[in-house]
Amino acid sequence: MKYKIHLVLLLFVFGFYIYLTVLNPEEVRFYFGGQRPLQMSVAQFIVIAFALGIVTSIIVGFFDDIRNAIAGWKKSRKDRKKEEFKDLVQKARSYDLKGDREKAVEQLNRLARRAPDVEEAYTLLADIYVSMKEYDKAIEALNLAEANLGKKESILFRKAKIRPVIKDFQKMEGELKDVLHINESNLEAMAMLRDLYISKKRWDEAYETEKRIGRFIKTDDENMKLAGIRYEKAYTLFERQTRGDYEPVIKELKDIISENKRFIPAYILLADIYKKTGKLNEAGRVYGRGYSKTGHIIFLSKMEDLYIDRGDPGVILKIYRRILDVSPKNNLIEFLYARLCLRLEMIDEAIDTLNTLFSEGAEFKGMHKAMAEAYIHRGQTEKAVEEFRKAFPAEHVYIPFRCDNCQSKKVEWADFCDTCYSWNTINVRKEDFLRSDTAELRVLYESEDWVEGGQ
Repeated sequence: MKYKIHLVLLLFVFGFYIYLTVLNPEEVRFYFGGQRPLQMSVAQFIVIAFALGIVTSIIVGFFDDIRNAIAGWKKSRKDRKKEEFKDLVQKARSYDLKGDREKAVEQLNRLARRAPDVEEAYTLLADIYVSMKEYDKAIEALNLAEANLGKKESILFRKAKIRPVIKDFQKMEGELKDVLHINESNLEAMAMLRDLYISKKRWDEAYETEKRIGRFIKTDDENMKLAGIRYEKAYTLFERQTRGDYEPVIKELKDIISENKRFIPAYILLADIYKKTGKLNEAGRVYGRGYSKTGHIIFLSKMEDLYIDRGDPGVILKIYRRILDVSPKNNLIEFLYARLCLRLEMIDEAIDTLNTLFSEGAEFKGMHKAMAEAYIHRGQTEKAVEEFRKAFPAEHVYIPFRCDNCQSKKVEWADFCDTCYSWNTINVRKEDFLRSDTAELRVLYESEDWVEGGQ
């Protein structure tokens, strides 16, 4: 069609030439740099110029068509090869699904040699090696992919995911940084890098990385992680303090509590600082406020130690009785009160409280263990043996703890779960014993002085 148009234009130009020749019979001279001028009519010159333009466009169009035809052929050939390689990858995947991994590996290695730019061959090969726990070979496959394809986000990220298994954290860090250099909004890479810094206790770098994550994700979980990292920075500063100037640490802990009133570790460390500096009244108030805001039993345990060590157990007894007045059906608090009575050798009170719990239908191994110890104090060995038998197999502690996030068991409360890298998640394992935070209890703590007497 294009050439027909060119022919019509050529005929039009020829007719136009005749028309101009009739109107302009005189000749003109044109000089092109030589000694002799070229002599032709105006009409001839115009038509020749038009004709040369049309011929030039025809020639250019012809070569352009040839180029497009070659490009189309190459693309078609490339697409056919791509489909062929895709089929080979699927064939290798089917071998793997059938359990014939040797054939799958052989197929993928052959494909990698034949088509070194097919990324899927390397990644599937690496995945198969990982499933076979041959991590070094998986890394080799991805290194070959990087050598042939360059630094690609997907390949680097796959390598970074394998590194923790072989404990190669240094290279993992470098690869994650490369991933973020390519794509600074890769949140999974940022989270892995942050967790790596947390595991290595590199709190400053963890803090900066978590702040970057916080620009993209604004959730309670991320806020808790940020609070946890800030707490660890404050704890590190506390441990390094040799001159007793804890004001910067206290200020940071108060800021953390102000922003997250349920962040338990900040309360505990703040009270520890007050205890270390002899401000026992302040420590008691911090424990009381922490319990009123969170309802966590660690604060009651800390208050027990504080007031018994001060030689003033009456204060903690009074605290328990106040709580039980406000929340009389709280079986966990009743049990903790019975355990405190045992600790203070108030055996009759302890047994009465435990019997009340049993009559209310409460039943867990720690209660039988406590009752057995009470009977030992009374010298009633047979009853003690019977209770120990009911407590078997007994937990290491009266009340077992767990991580609410990963459910891992803990012997005692801790500020940090080293299994899932989370803060503020260690709690009592039996959910039905957990109390809910009540307005009445908050008023009790916030309106009364928990500490009697001076420091």
